[in-house]
Amino acid sequence: MTQNPMQRFDMEPEDVDRLVAAFYARIRKHEVLGPIFARAIAPDYGPEWQAHEAKIAAFWRNAIGMDRGYRGSPMATHVANGEVRPDHFPLWLETFHATARDVLPPEKAERMSALAERIGRGLRWGLESVQERQDATAPPKLR
Repeated sequence: MTQNPMQRFDMEPEDVDRLVAAFYARIRKHEVLGPIFARAIAPDYGPEWQAHEAKIAAFWRNAIGMDRGYRGSPMATHVANGEVRPDHFPLWLETFHATARDVLPPEKAERMSALAERIGRGLRWGLESVQERQDATAPPKLR
């Protein structure tokens, strides 16, 4: 018998919303990631951030099989940003894990953190691959 992914995560929409809101509150204050997000979304919390959080909450609900309303390409978004580097992903994951531990019960936090690790690894790998291809086709840097 196949287990429903939502049952496996045992998450409610409110859990996802709470996690996303708390995570981005921390991101906005993060020394390294905060300025990147501020330039990409908005310098201060407001409608742009609310829309971003709603979109990312939809991403997570999609990732855990809760609903399929998310439309977007996280890889394309990160590549297009131009400021996002592979070494940012461990910082993102550290913040995500700490937030999940603080706002979710331990079992839910563990499951969401494991999923975030897989997603983060994939995004980091994809970004590294794109950057390697760009470096390989770029003119040499003369110093």
